[in-house]
Amino acid sequence: MQVVLNSKFFGSLDIDRLGAKTEALGFDGIDVCVRPGHPVNPGNAATALPSAVAAWKRSGLVCPLATAPVALISPDASQVNSLYQGCAEAGVPRLKIGFFPFKPGEDYWALVDAGRRALEGFARLGQQYGVQTVYQVHSGPVLGSNCAGLMHLLKGQDPRWIAAYPDLGHMVLDGEDYPMGLAMIREYLSIVAVKDAYHAPQPAGSEPPFVPRFVHLGRGAVNWRRALGALKALGFDGAFSVHTEYEFDESIIRQVGYADAMPPKLEEWAQADAAFLRKMWAEVTV
Repeated sequence: MQVVLNSKFFGSLDIDRLGAKTEALGFDGIDVCVRPGHPVNPGNAATALPSAVAAWKRSGLVCPLATAPVALISPDASQVNSLYQGCAEAGVPRLKIGFFPFKPGEDYWALVDAGRRALEGFARLGQQYGVQTVYQVHSGPVLGSNCAGLMHLLKGQDPRWIAAYPDLGHMVLDGEDYPMGLAMIREYLSIVAVKDAYHAPQPAGSEPPFVPRFVHLGRGAVNWRRALGALKALGFDGAFSVHTEYEFDESIIRQVGYADAMPPKLEEWAQADAAFLRKMWAEVTV
């Protein structure tokens, strides 16, 4: 297994400092967010990403995934080719795109059809550059809010170029059983997002009385032995991306975007998350 750090909250660090911080916190590598304001961004990805990955590789760090802006859902969007080109030249095997949104009153199946057509376009790009496109499970008003919904998008796609990126925290919020959900996406399983979450009680009189909240690993509702056991039973031994989302509540989770606030105890809990995940993985047997 590889445990990598999603760099979303470390965008102020330059390439060398990000690598040093990742290593100091006990991670094997970086899930690099290619986003505005980050050292690797959509405007410079074609050159900056290969340079960054080469620097991290010299330090013994891997980069199994690049994460694009959450609004990137069209294969025809500007700078898409530079993202795939950057991944190809850097040797980054996967690119995570954004989320197809759903609004009340919309025709769900029409949105699924449009999403599938978009993924077919991303598959053509992926085949051209040798880079797999992954779509992340994310609870809330987006297509693919659980593994069942994700398969509406993925079924029949070529898993070499379009693949599943399950998120254990969002799965628990959506109430999906781990062995069943992961069995649905088995053919497409590529990389796993790591978060923990639960439904936190609100002050008396609040509606609803409980809302989702992300916490550091082991403090939420994720059944880690069951989840990791299900992954091991499927033969998964790949990369886990730790997203370091702590004490974020409904407003952050449901916006499916960028958090304005920095999580509390970010480095302390990120380091603890890496150690926790390794320990649980080692202990789980099938």
